[in-house]
Amino acid sequence: MMYGQTQKFSPYVKGIVIANVVAFIMQLLPVIGDRVTSLGALMPVRTIFNFELWRPVSYMFLHSPDMLFHILFNMLILWWFGTELEDLWGGKKFLIFYFICGVGAGFFSFLYLFFGNPYVMVIGASGAVLGVLTAYAHYYPNRQVLLFFIIPIKMRMLVIGYAFFSVFFSFRGHSGNVSHMTHLGGILVAWLYLRFFPLIQSAVEKLAYSREVKRRKEREAQAVNRKKHFEQVIDPILEKISKGGMESLTPAEKKLLEKAGRVDRDLFRGKKIMPM
Repeated sequence: MMYGQTQKFSPYVKGIVIANVVAFIMQLLPVIGDRVTSLGALMPVRTIFNFELWRPVSYMFLHSPDMLFHILFNMLILWWFGTELEDLWGGKKFLIFYFICGVGAGFFSFLYLFFGNPYVMVIGASGAVLGVLTAYAHYYPNRQVLLFFIIPIKMRMLVIGYAFFSVFFSFRGHSGNVSHMTHLGGILVAWLYLRFFPLIQSAVEKLAYSREVKRRKEREAQAVNRKKHFEQVIDPILEKISKGGMESLTPAEKKLLEKAGRVDRDLFRGKKIMPM
């Protein structure tokens, strides 16, 4: 599959690719390579019972050391389609989306394995990358790519075909199911995000706006009450001072005046007396 436009790495896409390549090199090193894979792979039994909660994130930076095509394919897809998506969304939103897809895809595999074979390890960025591919197809459904570098196909049909392919192989009941379930999970999580996130975001923005309106009304009511209190309580004290001086005030009136000087200082503007 090949994307026809010349692309440059966007910062976050570049960072993700570098992180994957560095992790892959570490996996190839003698002695520590197998340890890196073992510590980072998603394995349900160790995630749950050993409380190794980093695995749903770390697994998507690891790839099969015996399959160079595994990491090469994922990083090419990420570069071809993630770059434009990052330019469209901005880096932070793209990064959040990438991790949501990766962790979400891992969750699908986790559930699948937990009730099947919880000792199997899952590695690879495929779930997150297929989430990126799904998002790209959402925004540019009619753009064409070359499947196997030969067959032109629209983005929408490519993702739909990949989804059906993943569903079919996920439920055939052999060891290859695991990766296909991760692929399917990445596509589904991306679709759910694109379908419901705008609605959730709109609801959150409306809630935030209503809260701000409520706070503004409360501040306005407080300001009215303060002014009313000032007029009813402080103005008579100031009038008393103008006639008999500070010596004419009772201790309680002096306390009220002192407090008003701290809290309602703005209401003293234009008055002849400013409490210190």
